[in-house]
Amino acid sequence: MRDVGTTHEDLEQFLAGHHLVGAGLRREGRATPREGNTAAHWSWEGIYKGLMQSGKIVTIGPNGMTGMRSVVGIEARRFPIWMNAQILMPGERTQAHRNLRSETRLVCQAPKEAVFVCENQTYPMERGDVVTNPAWTFHDHWNKGDTPAIWVDGYDNGYNPNVNVDERLPKDAPYQAIKSHAGEGPIAVGDFRALPDDPVFPIPPMRYPWAATHGALSALRASGTADPYDGFMTMLANPIDGGPTLPTIAWHAQLLEGKQRTLPHRHNSTTFYFGFEGEGALVIEGERLNWNQGDIFAVAAWKWHHHEITGGGDAILFSIDDWPAMKKLGFYLKEEARGF
Repeated sequence: MRDVGTTHEDLEQFLAGHHLVGAGLRREGRATPREGNTAAHWSWEGIYKGLMQSGKIVTIGPNGMTGMRSVVGIEARRFPIWMNAQILMPGERTQAHRNLRSETRLVCQAPKEAVFVCENQTYPMERGDVVTNPAWTFHDHWNKGDTPAIWVDGYDNGYNPNVNVDERLPKDAPYQAIKSHAGEGPIAVGDFRALPDDPVFPIPPMRYPWAATHGALSALRASGTADPYDGFMTMLANPIDGGPTLPTIAWHAQLLEGKQRTLPHRHNSTTFYFGFEGEGALVIEGERLNWNQGDIFAVAAWKWHHHEITGGGDAILFSIDDWPAMKKLGFYLKEEARGF
């Protein structure tokens, strides 16, 4: 496999070798998208090395090459939702903006001084935290620490395909004023915005701390109530109405025990996974996708799939799924096998 190299062209070719493209680089990539049920799989090795080199040679911010530095799978953009990965180097802060898509973030690693800034409030970046920026909420990111901050994004791009209005703060005043720090409870909910003339965007930003998510998984495990198709699985519920995380996508976390094999099922929604801990396999229509910690992978709509944990240790996956959008549109469907 090609080394990352030192130039933009080197980085483009390295990313293409891992079926990735990067912001500030050639967006079309240098590799032909793969085909098949397990094609949507990107290794942490490629993601991490690509991000770290991007951090050295791709400039961001109001006067940079790109608003934010990221890598995304070449095949990912075929889907209505997707995950990519971003890096913020020490001392960097991005230009604040808001747009007409939901942006959600799962923290992989960050110094304690790094924060997300959402609607004038700061949210800490701790490994395993999920922070949401619903549509039309201002946000930027600030790394005040001395090590890189890396996170995985979950987007609902496909549900606003015709126009994504993107409003940025001006270059001479690119950052939000920080007015407060978001709460530290089980779910930290941002201030409700006063939008009396525009009730379309009522949802504030939210933070789901890893400690709370891990506690929920541990409680499910203690109760012994494993789902035969997904193991011990919890949804990051919207605290406003108890429903899915956002109107278009739901975040889930699931724990699969060593040697566990789930039953197959399929649904006409799309699922993107991030391997948070451990390793395992996802079998899609008979094709085996072996994943490791840090990998991103996806299951296309209406494909039979099941999980296998071949080792003795536990595995934890985070995922996004667009079943909330499908249900709102009135045509969500799933089927579940009753045995092998």
